[in-house]
Amino acid sequence: MAGIQYEKMLEMAQRQAQVDEVRWSRVQTELASSQNLSVMIFTTFTVIFLPLSFFTGLFGVNAREWQDENIPSLKMIGAISIPSSVGLVVLSLIAAYNWRAQVLVKSIFVHTKRALAGGISYMGRLEPQSSRNRKTRRRAEERRQRKAELARREKDKSYDFWATVKQGRTAQYQIPHLNRHGS
Repeated sequence: MAGIQYEKMLEMAQRQAQVDEVRWSRVQTELASSQNLSVMIFTTFTVIFLPLSFFTGLFGVNAREWQDENIPSLKMIGAISIPSSVGLVVLSLIAAYNWRAQVLVKSIFVHTKRALAGGISYMGRLEPQSSRNRKTRRRAEERRQRKAELARREKDKSYDFWATVKQGRTAQYQIPHLNRHGS
């Protein structure tokens, strides 16, 4: 008798796992569909506006061939812009794929951020105390409003699949009263 109940419980747990798997599959399908739509829209706009941007930039250049004034020729503009564009693309690729370049950029960013923070801190000492107090009160009020807004959003939140899955992982499965031994 206990073996039959164990098998029923095991079967119920397997069914629940299958239901969760189907839900997960549905969410993944919806996400993939929305991403496909986003990529399609982005591609459409790129196909439309990239050539327009190129020709707008090209004909916006003041070149001797298109005007009578004493300005650089299209050949000279190309001699400057094409190598600089290629150099910029190459530097961007190096920065994107070389870890040493990434470390260098990150250290420059960190040092610049520290210098700016030090400058702002020094400038803050020059500010009158009454002005600092007003800013402190305003920031506290803004934090309170943000917390209230987050609480309101949490309260108004519609069905959240991930929250349900998270709750389901922590909840223990209870055997229904009808399936308990001796019912």
